[in-house]
Amino acid sequence: MTKEKISEEKIILFKRYQKSKLKNSKMFFLTVLAGIFISMILWHYFIKNIERLDVQIPASKNITFNDREPFAMTTAQVADELEKNDTAPTILYLYTTWCKICSENFATINEIAREFQNTDLKIIALAIDRDLDPTTLSQYLGKFGDFYFQPRFLIFKDGFRELLRKKNIRYDGRIPFTVLLSKDGDVVAKFTGKKNRNFLRNKIIKELYE
Repeated sequence: MTKEKISEEKIILFKRYQKSKLKNSKMFFLTVLAGIFISMILWHYFIKNIERLDVQIPASKNITFNDREPFAMTTAQVADELEKNDTAPTILYLYTTWCKICSENFATINEIAREFQNTDLKIIALAIDRDLDPTTLSQYLGKFGDFYFQPRFLIFKDGFRELLRKKNIRYDGRIPFTVLLSKDGDVVAKFTGKKNRNFLRNKIIKELYE
């Protein structure tokens, strides 16, 4: 076999290798793309789709709390409130008036409070600013229009983290912080920052009706 023939065969083999490599790259890209597409469908169906849970939520009474005086709570009072609600699902929501993400997340918690107002769900929305007073909290909440939960704030933080640890709630100090407790007091969902409203909504429905 001549050198020219050998070189020609090498070129042909190299071109085949390049085509095969390009084909494999395309297949890999299409596989990844298909995986992303399927994940988006599953996310939409199992997390975002609010219609898939076939339950009838009692119509809200749409009772607002704009005229209620914010209630100052100690750690002991928060503990008592959690114990009092230990036969029903409970949301503990921690926020501050200066937190931008808390303000962005307000509509989610407020709508949850409104929609489930006529169910067994209990909501403890607790402002944890340092040196907060009732007037400041009222002014802050009032800028959002109507709100559907009792305004409360933590006046003494001593022992608060210890209380959360006793409830098996891991809290790292970041806000906003949301915890959904089952009627048995177990942590069903816990997250910092914002979540899609339907994520929390579906968790609540499962606790109430399943």
